[in-house]
Amino acid sequence: MQLDELKKSMSTLDQLLAKTNTDIKINVSTSETAKSKILKKFRQGFTSCLIIAFVFIAMAIGNQSSLSFPNYLKIGMAVCLLAAAVWYLFMFRYLKKIDIAALPPAQLFSKTTILKLMVISSEAFFGICLAIFFTLLFQAAWVYNPIGFWAMVATITFAIIYGIVHIWPQYIKLFRDLNSIK
Repeated sequence: MQLDELKKSMSTLDQLLAKTNTDIKINVSTSETAKSKILKKFRQGFTSCLIIAFVFIAMAIGNQSSLSFPNYLKIGMAVCLLAAAVWYLFMFRYLKKIDIAALPPAQLFSKTTILKLMVISSEAFFGICLAIFFTLLFQAAWVYNPIGFWAMVATITFAIIYGIVHIWPQYIKLFRDLNSIK
């Protein structure tokens, strides 16, 4: 019995592996729509990071709240945000160059997989940067501004939950639609 099931599974696998690029058709309209939505999210990320980086630079220059929010943290956060803005710009340009209608499916899947890995690795890297930033900021806030400390904890908790419940599912759906097959 198990041998027959194994033969059937191997036959199905052989049929799938025998397919070529011509057997797979990309749903270009769905993929183009997903591409434009992801590009929009990358533009928004770039703009947000750039604006917030300039706010931190202005705060560092103005030396606002130096005890509860030291200048080295403002400068570190500005550098991290500028790096994130450059990375969003790089990913935007990478995705913009992908011509969904002209590429064979195997190359499209390869390029979008590279883009997914870039997004995941950048999210992990900048998440670690934010964790370090807030670890250092929490120490100063706990000592000099306890109300600000608890406000930051509540805001960060809300942001994490909102990201997991609302934003990540959107990205997952858009990346699935980017490789949409007819």
